[in-house]
Amino acid sequence: MEEERKKSLAFEALKLARLDLLKKLPVLGAAVCVPGQSWSANGSGTDTETLYWKVEEVLAWFVEGISVLERRYLHLLLHGVYLHRFRQRKYMERIWWLACDMMVEYRIDRMHVPGFAWPIPGERSRYYRKLREEKIFFSERALADWLLTLPKTELQKIEQVFRMDEHIYWREEEASGRIYREQRAEQIQRITETVHRWRTVFEQLELFQEEHRRAAGGSVGNRTEQIVLQKERGYDYRQFLKQFAVEREELSLDMDSFDYIPYDYSQRMYENLVLLEPLEYKELHKLQEFVIAIDTSGSCSGEVVKRFLTETWEIFQEKENFFKDMRIHLMQCDCMVQEHICITCEEEWKDYLANMSVKGHGDTDFTPVFRLVDKMVASGECKHLKGLLYFTDGDGIYPDRRPAYDTAFVFLNKELQKGNAPFWAQTLTLDIEMGDGR
Repeated sequence: MEEERKKSLAFEALKLARLDLLKKLPVLGAAVCVPGQSWSANGSGTDTETLYWKVEEVLAWFVEGISVLERRYLHLLLHGVYLHRFRQRKYMERIWWLACDMMVEYRIDRMHVPGFAWPIPGERSRYYRKLREEKIFFSERALADWLLTLPKTELQKIEQVFRMDEHIYWREEEASGRIYREQRAEQIQRITETVHRWRTVFEQLELFQEEHRRAAGGSVGNRTEQIVLQKERGYDYRQFLKQFAVEREELSLDMDSFDYIPYDYSQRMYENLVLLEPLEYKELHKLQEFVIAIDTSGSCSGEVVKRFLTETWEIFQEKENFFKDMRIHLMQCDCMVQEHICITCEEEWKDYLANMSVKGHGDTDFTPVFRLVDKMVASGECKHLKGLLYFTDGDGIYPDRRPAYDTAFVFLNKELQKGNAPFWAQTLTLDIEMGDGR
C-alpha cells in the first residue's frame, strides 16, 4: 500500500510539472504527447518511446522544488527531440551519453526558462567558459571529441555536473532466435514511427514558437530560441528554406492522385485503352523567387562567403526544391550594393560560383539592399518574392521598419556573429565550422 501511495503522489507531481512546463514553454505541446510514461526501478530516463520514472527520484526532485522536476522532464524531452539515442555512431557509450547531457543542459540554460536556475550555476558556467576559450564548437559530436581528450578524473567531475538521467534505455538488446527476431521486427516498426513523430515535432517547433509570439503580441521574447537553433546543419537549413516556398501547379505526374485499380484493370483487359491517366499537373510547394544578400564587410569575405554559397547550393541543386523558372537575386553589399545579378538556372549558378569575387570590404549598412528590393517589388521585377536571406556577421546598420516580405539574417557560426538582428527578423546559425578553428 505504501508503494502505491508513493506512485500516486509521484504521478500527481509529474502531472503538475508537465502542466507548469507547458505554461512556460507552449511550443513543447506536441513533444510531451510523443512518449508514453512508465515506472522503473533502474532510474529515470527515456528510450524516446517512453519516459521511465523512478518513484523515489520524482518525489525527491519535487521536494526540492517543482522547477527541479520540470527541468528533469524537459531534459528527457530534449533527448527525444534531438534523437540522441540513435546518433551515437562511433563513440563509446560513456562519452556520447555525457556529450548529449552537456548539450541538453546547455540548451536549457540558454532558454532562460522562468524558475530554472539563473544565473547559471558556477560549475556549469565554468565549463561553458572553458569550452569557449578552447574554441570547442557547441554540438554533440564536437563535445564528444573534446571529452575523448580528457582524463577519467575530469570526466567524472563533468558527469557530476551534467549527468541528469539514466541512459541504459538507449542500449540495444542482444539476443537471437525466431521469437526475438519477430519481437525485434515489431520494435523496429515502433521505433520508426516514434522517430517520425519526433521529427515532426522537431520541424514544427520553430513554427509554433512564431505563432505563439504573434498571438502574444510579441511579448514571448526569445527564451525558446535555442530549442531550434542547434540543429544538424543540412537538415536545419533545408527545413528553414521551405518557409519561403510558394504553392503552384507545375507540369508533373501527380502519382499521389493516381488510382491504380482502374488503370491496372484496363491494362489487363484492353489492349489499347487506358481508363485513367495520372494527372498532368500537381500542386507543389517549391522555392520560386527570393533574394540572397551577402555582407561583404571585412569579416564576411573570401572563404566565409564561399562556404555559405556552397552550403546553399547543396540544397538548390535538389530538383524538388525549385520550380523550373526559378529566380535567385544575388546581391553583394557593404555600405552600398556592390553587385546584383539574377540567376535563373543551374548553369548560371555554377558559373557565378566558379568565377565570383567578393566586392566591397567596407563598413556594413543593411538598408541599401532593402531599398533596392522594395523598388524591385514595387516595379514588378519581383512578382513572387517570399523572402530575403541576408548572410552577415550581424554588425551593421539595420532598417528601422519591418519590410513587407519575410527576412532572415543567417550566420555561419556563433564565433563569427558580432551583432543581433532586429526583433522583426528571423535568425539562423548554420553551425558550419571553418578550417581555421572558427
